[in-house]
Amino acid sequence: MLRNYKKKGNFGKIFYLMKKIKIGIIKEGKNPVDRRVPLTPQQCQLLLNKYPNLELVVETSSDRCFSDEEYQHVGISVVNTVKDCDILMGVKEVPINQLIENKTYFFFSHTIKQQPYNQKLLKALLDKSIRMIDYECLTDINNNRIIGFGYYAGVVGSYNGFLAFGKRNKTFDLKPAYQCKNQQELNSELKKVRLPKNTKIVITGGGRVAGGAIEILNQLNIKQVSPTEFLEKQYNEPVYTQLDVLDYCKHKSGEQKDKSHFFKNPQEYVSSFLKFAKQADMYFSCHFW
Repeated sequence: MLRNYKKKGNFGKIFYLMKKIKIGIIKEGKNPVDRRVPLTPQQCQLLLNKYPNLELVVETSSDRCFSDEEYQHVGISVVNTVKDCDILMGVKEVPINQLIENKTYFFFSHTIKQQPYNQKLLKALLDKSIRMIDYECLTDINNNRIIGFGYYAGVVGSYNGFLAFGKRNKTFDLKPAYQCKNQQELNSELKKVRLPKNTKIVITGGGRVAGGAIEILNQLNIKQVSPTEFLEKQYNEPVYTQLDVLDYCKHKSGEQKDKSHFFKNPQEYVSSFLKFAKQADMYFSCHFW
């Protein structure tokens, strides 16, 4: 029957064939505490309405960005223990002493790249017969990751860059990003930004992080210019340029090479970024290291 539903493209209907499942949103245990949540109150409500065989509870916490009361307001039970849940969902690594044996967990384990600092966590997961589903490994049919924070890293990183710029120059004062309830409040805070007319900003990278940073620049109506224009021209308005790898790296011989050559032979290249650094008032590092 499972095979037939996959053929029809109605995989979601499998939920109706399964036994009752209980999901628990755990209290984040890592220090410093992460205030993010895997499911918002509204998402919890949506899931319960869509799947009648699903039960969902939230472990009480005074740290997360949504209060216990906000979950209770939409009919989600807040509990002191999640030991009776089938599936446990968090955000960051669960401390070893808080792991519950024989459970299925969802969280970012930071073990996929064989990070040495989490070897003990990985061993504990095995010892406790835990089925760990890492958000980092969830992909679509084209093998693209479906969960990642790169975009928001760009949004928050660039926002906090402007916060620091305002404090340094004593020209404006923004609320820290983590104190903003949502992105609407964050965008509203940006209205306080006042930049000198000749401000120049440089961004490296072209992925999700850079996309988030550029969204903040667009919110501020900052004009984009080419790398050459950035180096050669002066402006009466704030501007930014986005650099690709060959804009800030050059072959040691001085010859023009293509990007594929750079990635295959990085040892043959040196940085040429300093010419941009000399022109820039702000730098957002968004490239892959």
